[in-house]
Amino acid sequence: MTTRFSYPPRSSRGAILGFSSGQIMLCVTGVIAGVIAVNLLALGQQGPAAALLGLAVVLLAAGLLRWRGRRATAWVPILAGVWVQRLVRQDRYRGGIFAGDGHQLDLPGPAAGYRWLEAMAADGKTRIGLLDHRTERTITAVLPCSGANFLLSGSERRDQRLADWAAVLNVLGAEYGSQGLLRWALTARTVPGTTTRLRQHLDSRVVDTTTAAYRSLRAVTTAVGTTTVRREVHLSVVFDRARLSGEITAAGGDDAAAAVVVCERLASIERAVADAGVTTHGWAPPRVLAGLLRSQFDPDDQSVVDAQGGVAPHLAGPTAAEQVGWDVYRHDSAVSQTLWVYEMPRRVVGATWLTPLYAHGVGRRTVTLVAQPVPAGVANLASRRERVASAGDATTKRRLRLVRTAREDAEAAAVEQIDREQAAGHVRYRYALLVTVTASSSTHLHRDVQEVKRLLGRAGCAGVVLHGEQDQAFAAAALPLARGLAPMRGWLG
Repeated sequence: MTTRFSYPPRSSRGAILGFSSGQIMLCVTGVIAGVIAVNLLALGQQGPAAALLGLAVVLLAAGLLRWRGRRATAWVPILAGVWVQRLVRQDRYRGGIFAGDGHQLDLPGPAAGYRWLEAMAADGKTRIGLLDHRTERTITAVLPCSGANFLLSGSERRDQRLADWAAVLNVLGAEYGSQGLLRWALTARTVPGTTTRLRQHLDSRVVDTTTAAYRSLRAVTTAVGTTTVRREVHLSVVFDRARLSGEITAAGGDDAAAAVVVCERLASIERAVADAGVTTHGWAPPRVLAGLLRSQFDPDDQSVVDAQGGVAPHLAGPTAAEQVGWDVYRHDSAVSQTLWVYEMPRRVVGATWLTPLYAHGVGRRTVTLVAQPVPAGVANLASRRERVASAGDATTKRRLRLVRTAREDAEAAAVEQIDREQAAGHVRYRYALLVTVTASSSTHLHRDVQEVKRLLGRAGCAGVVLHGEQDQAFAAAALPLARGLAPMRGWLG
């Protein structure tokens, strides 16, 4: 029997009858302003009355209407952030020779706090690239992965692989979540037209480059490069220094001790992933991880990065980056746009529902799923609060004789399903699905983004471009840093 999946709908509940506290405040203020305007109009003060009436209309519109997939109240922090960023002249990044220290890692925007942390694998020979965020006090590592073709597997084999991967998710959330794992991310990227490996293989074995056979093979590899797409998958894990502080102190208390403590966990995580049938290629060394970051910022350097097996760690960042307008991020040789899939498929789907996003098209795109395990105690309290809120909404609507929609019924059923899954021992996750589309020009970018939107729509998803946040969205979706989730606040009401 083929495994099927159903995702809970995005919650539409609010403080009262689906309205958030911000919306309620705006609407109440608008009504008060409208009442005062009517009274002033009755007293013959037409000027102040017209001004207050206009204010009332604006407040009511801001409280009730949505723009580009978000409520007006959600745009306030975004607009404030963009304004402050431009005011302090932090909306443009200049790296390379303009960086403060050319021998240190220098990344733009929210990734500016990362620095390299020296680490060595258990064998004492292999270096591991760890990224230590100085202000957030987190340590990040990246594991390149690959696997057999899932589409060509039989249904029984698919179900077994899904069950194995579900066990890995439970291990990451339950076991390592209590051992300092803050969040993890799966990043899958498609790299178009890359034939460096084919050419390297040919050039390494050729004896005479003047023969017709060599010229023919060289022509074939060049022609194939215009249509081939390379797909890569990386598992990123982020550890919280604060949760590891006891072990780090016992090991010496310095950065070397932190690296040792994290590497111990990395070895066991890699074994767990490998046991699920996923081929792992060892935690990325600094040079390989730096090459991955560099090629995301500068796709034109992809062939050089492939040929050299990466880049020097301090060259991981771009030479220039900026947000263009509201919805485009320009970096070195390319432009990018990131979408947030704010609602997963509304219907029951199979295990391969996301496959078209990888298989269709030859453009450069990156799909990132970032997840944060919720501690069991917090998850249980959150489920209890959600069930109480759902029952309260149902009671209120019944007393007011309001119509209950099918979506509200689906949300109530999802709350019960999540509660049952937690009772069965499954780990609860907060997660976000992000898609970054990268192209060489704005014209190609618009075309590729429209294609991604069509693919998401066919899968039953709803995606929105992260207007005003493209610099932060690129760091979360295009780079394997496991970012993009808001701090876990409000789960206990």
